[in-house]
Amino acid sequence: MMSAPLNIHCPECEAVLVVDPDTGAILRHEAAAPKRKVGSLEEAAQEVVRRKERAEDLFAATVEREKHKKEILEKTFQEALEKARKDPSAKPRGIFDDD
Repeated sequence: MMSAPLNIHCPECEAVLVVDPDTGAILRHEAAAPKRKVGSLEEAAQEVVRRKERAEDLFAATVEREKHKKEILEKTFQEALEKARKDPSAKPRGIFDDD
């Protein structure tokens, strides 16, 4: 049974992540409005450290997602197949349908 996607709000950057609860894959990212500019050298150094940590986290998440890529693709295919079986009259548009 397919679970509904989870909407996760990041308290730090105020972005919204839509996550598949079964595989843990991030399906969509909605960025928040840009924040103010950095005011001091200390804040800039902290921002550099924070961005480095975030980049490392994103890399680790990408590696983990690649490990489960086949499962994610299979689940996406099964969802599309189920949708097609529910409404067989709605076929996908072809590239020559407008001719």
